[in-house]
Amino acid sequence: MPTTPTTENFINVAIKSSNGKYVTLGDSSVLQATAVTIGNNENFQMILDGPDKVVELKAANGKYVSNPQDGAVPLAAISDTLDDRERIKVEIWEPGLYTLLASNQKYVQLVEYTQMLQATGDDTTAATFEIVKLTQSGTPEEASSGIKTLATHAIEPSQKVVDLTTDVYTVCFAGTACTRDEGEVTRQKSNKDIYAPEAGYIPIRIHKEITGSLEATMPSVSIRGVGENDWAVQRNTSEPLVFDAPLNAPSDLRSYVQKYSGGNQYSLNTQINGWSAPALALHAANLAAASQKNTYNFIGHSRGAVEAIMAAWFIYFYGPEDVRNIPINIFAIDPVPGTGEWYGIFTQLPPNVVNYVGIYAWDMCIMPTDRPFMAVVPRPNGHMTGKPKDATIYNAWWPNAWKYIADNYQLTDPLKKGTDQQPIGYTLYACRGRHGTVAGNYTSDGNYNAADVSDSVAPVPELIYKMARGYLTEWGTVFSTPSAAQQRVDELRRLISTDHRDFDIMGGGETRTSAITGRPYVRRLSSIPGYNPWNTYYMDDVVGDPPYKMVYPVTSERKDAGWVKWKFL
Repeated sequence: MPTTPTTENFINVAIKSSNGKYVTLGDSSVLQATAVTIGNNENFQMILDGPDKVVELKAANGKYVSNPQDGAVPLAAISDTLDDRERIKVEIWEPGLYTLLASNQKYVQLVEYTQMLQATGDDTTAATFEIVKLTQSGTPEEASSGIKTLATHAIEPSQKVVDLTTDVYTVCFAGTACTRDEGEVTRQKSNKDIYAPEAGYIPIRIHKEITGSLEATMPSVSIRGVGENDWAVQRNTSEPLVFDAPLNAPSDLRSYVQKYSGGNQYSLNTQINGWSAPALALHAANLAAASQKNTYNFIGHSRGAVEAIMAAWFIYFYGPEDVRNIPINIFAIDPVPGTGEWYGIFTQLPPNVVNYVGIYAWDMCIMPTDRPFMAVVPRPNGHMTGKPKDATIYNAWWPNAWKYIADNYQLTDPLKKGTDQQPIGYTLYACRGRHGTVAGNYTSDGNYNAADVSDSVAPVPELIYKMARGYLTEWGTVFSTPSAAQQRVDELRRLISTDHRDFDIMGGGETRTSAITGRPYVRRLSSIPGYNPWNTYYMDDVVGDPPYKMVYPVTSERKDAGWVKWKFL
């Protein structure tokens, strides 16, 4: 039931729409975005109703904002009591901007001509709003205060000095064969000009924009990629990794990872098999545990995204009591374990992960070439689904038992059909482009020749970069520099769908329907643990139907959908 307002659970706000006008009370107390200044009718009491960013709004007339007739008519401040029709979920659009999901599970739109607010939109046509926190006298507070009591997305700071007092430690995991200065320094066989200028190679650019320095280790740190050395220069050496503390990792795990520490780690074999990933994950987990922060934010691409999941498991099982349940947030960009063993710790989120955002490339699908890039979709944990919340070690007496610590905690498969309630803090996005495109590469074919960069591809890395900054900011990461991407999220999404020729070619053509056995132009995903990475789902079987305004080639063989609802970028 909705929360009764008290002085502890509401804030005073004004709501500014994307048309530049403030939301106000019109005739019959209907909500309209038509006011040019903030006065009494633009002042709303926002009641914070629980942890899932659900609110109710009380207007200046003393009535609650309601969604009458399930969206058949505009929102209006007409209710004397709180019920489901008065509940609104606030969702991210980009840093500082929000969409409003009404009780009928439709997004608030602006009605043409009248600019009334009506809940009839999907996530591609939603109106966006700025929430301006007001003082008790009805004047805006300083923007730097954000809306922290709402626990949504604080406005990104523009200060130039790194805040070392932040309570968040951010770990940025590079993908296979990527260095800790990827996209920032030119190196042999990798021209930084393949990366969109606004985004760079996203995990490394994010680290640089948090700390101001590639080499810094506080309040964020970067982790080199599998099969690669740390830096563009010197090319033949890597720094030693931290294995022994503060986590109490078992001796068999420490023995397994030891050879991947220090020295020359450049190895094509390791890039293929990915066996150094546990070493990098354990190293990252130890650095996070040693930071003495009370939240860990992980962002990673490819095997780096998989390492983020592994690191969370290592912290949960091997961390001291005051560390193992520290909340972890993960922003995973196309997590790909590769062709090696698919341990259970890839396919299940541990209990200490409170938020998981996964970005999955739609056009990484030409078989058999792209088969090694099958992506993993980890299962939501108990906190997200209301299932069992604790995990215990499975077959701890086995050799290398660390590989199996998640095997008895495999919860509901998100890619299977089902009717379960949607998980909380768990969001899956489908995005046009290839494995490198979603991480910063803007060449027309997703490969590494800078002569092939394409302006029509650039909106994808710019969008993912903005999303990464937005989610990390929501989770408490403080950036030392402003965002480099200036275009709005809605404009970037429009460009991706209207200028889609390069994306179609990346994935084998505009039409993916094929009578060839195996549907070779559909990407493979998996959430199935074990040694058999051939256990797969077809991506267009599990994500549901793309919105009709978006250009996602699907096959005529497409069927069903998993129980978790995906979003399309």
